[in-house]
Amino acid sequence: MKSVLGLLLFAGLTLPAFAAEPSTLIGERRARAEWAKAENRKHCAPLALAAPGQPEGTPRAATFGGGWAVAFDLPGQRSAYGFAGTGLLPDDYAEAAVQRDRLYRQWPYFRDLRQFAAPSFAGYGQEGAEPYPAGNPDGTGLKSLAYVRIAGQRCTYNVWSGISRDHLLWMLDNLRIDPLRPGGRW
Repeated sequence: MKSVLGLLLFAGLTLPAFAAEPSTLIGERRARAEWAKAENRKHCAPLALAAPGQPEGTPRAATFGGGWAVAFDLPGQRSAYGFAGTGLLPDDYAEAAVQRDRLYRQWPYFRDLRQFAAPSFAGYGQEGAEPYPAGNPDGTGLKSLAYVRIAGQRCTYNVWSGISRDHLLWMLDNLRIDPLRPGGRW
C-alpha cells in the first residue's frame, strides 16, 4: 500500500487530506465517505465514535435520504447500532432553545452532551419515542433511538442501538465530530 501511495504522489497525483490521515475514531472513514456524497454536508458534520464498543461491530454505509449514515453490523445482527446525519427538515432551522424544547417534549428521556460545545443535547427512548417498559428498563434487545442536536450543526442526528439502553448511552457519550473537514476545519 505504501509503495502505491508513494508512486501516486511521485507521479504528481494528490490524495484528499482525509484519505491520507490515519483513522483514530471508530467509523470515521466510512462516515467521511458517506458524508462527502450527502446533500446535507454543508450543515451536518460527520460523526464517529471515540472508542470501540462492546460488542464491536463492522461499519458499513447505510441509506439515509438526503443525509449520510454509518451502521455497524454484528454477526447475526445487521445494523445493530449506528449514527446518521439526517436530511434537513424545516424544523432544523429553528433556534437551539426551540430544538431543545422540541426534543424534551418528544422523547421520554433527555440528556446534555457535554463533550460538545453547548447547547448540545439528545432526546432518546425506544423507537417511536416510547419509554422503556417496566419489565425491561435496560432496553436489552429493544430498538433504542436518540435524536441529537450538536451546537454549530444544522441537522438532527439519529443514533441507534438494538443492543441496549446502556449501549445507546455509551454511544451518546462517545460521539465525536470528525475533527477535520476535507479542505479545512469545520
